[in-house]
Amino acid sequence: MSFKKIRRMIGVAAIASACALVPALSGCSTGHPEAKITISFNDTEYVLQYKLYRTMYPQTVQHFIELADNGFYDNTIVHDYETSTWYAGGYNYIESSDSGEATSSYTASFNEGKEAFLDYLESASKEKEYEALADPDAGKITPTVYKDMIGGHLSQPLNTLIGEFSNNQHKIENGALKSSFGCLRMYYTTKSNVDSAKNVRVYLNKEGSPIGVMGDYGYNCATSLFSIQQNKTETTDSSYCIFGVLQNDDVLTSLRTAVSDYSAKIGSSKFTLDIKMYVDNRDEFVGANVNEVTYRATSMPIIIKSVKITKY
Repeated sequence: MSFKKIRRMIGVAAIASACALVPALSGCSTGHPEAKITISFNDTEYVLQYKLYRTMYPQTVQHFIELADNGFYDNTIVHDYETSTWYAGGYNYIESSDSGEATSSYTASFNEGKEAFLDYLESASKEKEYEALADPDAGKITPTVYKDMIGGHLSQPLNTLIGEFSNNQHKIENGALKSSFGCLRMYYTTKSNVDSAKNVRVYLNKEGSPIGVMGDYGYNCATSLFSIQQNKTETTDSSYCIFGVLQNDDVLTSLRTAVSDYSAKIGSSKFTLDIKMYVDNRDEFVGANVNEVTYRATSMPIIIKSVKITKY
């Protein structure tokens, strides 16, 4: 065996060993990690394949990977259904109440009307679960936003995510992702109507920038919510981070058709239900029962069965 071949084999073995030493959370990182999102609708599963853009949005991609690897998104729902965008990542799917929980199942609550479904969403909220997962002492989520900086050191990490988009000083010279059919956006509820969260400045541990650069909390307040674009209009987005591109449009098209057909079959008025509710109840800058939004739920749940990282 030649020396060159032996050297090459040693190099491959060294890389494999290095990968084995890296925690499963991150694996051997690449510029374009890959993910698959399995969505169930009306007892049929649809597997969406994604390419994530770590090269341009490293901290958003890392945050999404950390949540996925901790199983946070598994068995959740599309809680806000719009024809142009589906919003997910904030509420559990409860199939039945046989476990002794006071909350009724998704379907039973929907059929009982707005008050019952409001109770469902409040009980199914993942805000508390996210808070526990993002606790710095848990070591599960990488902090990127801080409340203070003392003596040149970032202090009091918040459980929110830095916003990697142009309105928040994140500039991509060439090739910035545009909105596209099926694209993934990290989403946050607006804080512009919340007096206690207005004009709050926070410290950012922004990759490639001096430590402690400051930004508005309103642009650095995402937690776990994300959206999946449903229309094919391509535009830039200066206020939300688009970080993943769908690789198999045909699957999402099939899912959209199934949802549309189901809605047409039972009637659009029976398919959706608009619910007003308070969100960000555990946000220290917002407070409970302050930030009100309206969600549009579907009678047949659109379930995020799992989010798995298939390539790091």
